[in-house]
Amino acid sequence: MPNVVLLIPIADILDVTVTELLRGEKIDTQKNIDTKEVEELVVGSLDMAVRNSIHQHRKNWILAYLLCFLISITEIIMLVVSGNSIAEMKDDILLVTGLMLLFGAWFCFFAKDILPTYYDANKINYVSQGIFRIHLVGLSFNNGNWMYICTTLKIWTLATVVLYPLAGIIIINCLNIALWDILSKIFLIMILGGMVVSIYIIGKKYE
Repeated sequence: MPNVVLLIPIADILDVTVTELLRGEKIDTQKNIDTKEVEELVVGSLDMAVRNSIHQHRKNWILAYLLCFLISITEIIMLVVSGNSIAEMKDDILLVTGLMLLFGAWFCFFAKDILPTYYDANKINYVSQGIFRIHLVGLSFNNGNWMYICTTLKIWTLATVVLYPLAGIIIINCLNIALWDILSKIFLIMILGGMVVSIYIIGKKYE
């Protein structure tokens, strides 16, 4: 099935109508065309194009997640090798990185990219999918903004997975662990605050 934007140019080159192209056969010009049939053909082609696009994006994000996972594991190993014990990191770097890996895995592997149609007809400020639930007061979720919100959350979680341990490596090894104890809390507030603000900005823009 060609991309939807190519249907009209292809039909023009083949000297057929878009309906004939989708049906795969010539249509008798004297015969009335069932509008319902035409609508089903068009919707079917749109649906397939959307599903193909979503499938490709999901594959890209899964690869990105696996890469970030490997980088974060490497960074934690570097911290251990440089003399930091697991016990020292479990309530800080390991906890934050582990939670972000968990949320990132859910968004990259399991989150649905398309919401049910009733989200588009009603102002609903929460999304519930399995064990995951996001509820933001003043922001309505719909298919206009949900894909962008998911992308924003994927970027924030995967960036944190890589950059948070990296910041720990630099500050602990180049400066001192006491400074990291202070800055890590500031970094965490900035990460969580930035994530929420970004969701609101993106959500409102495409609401």
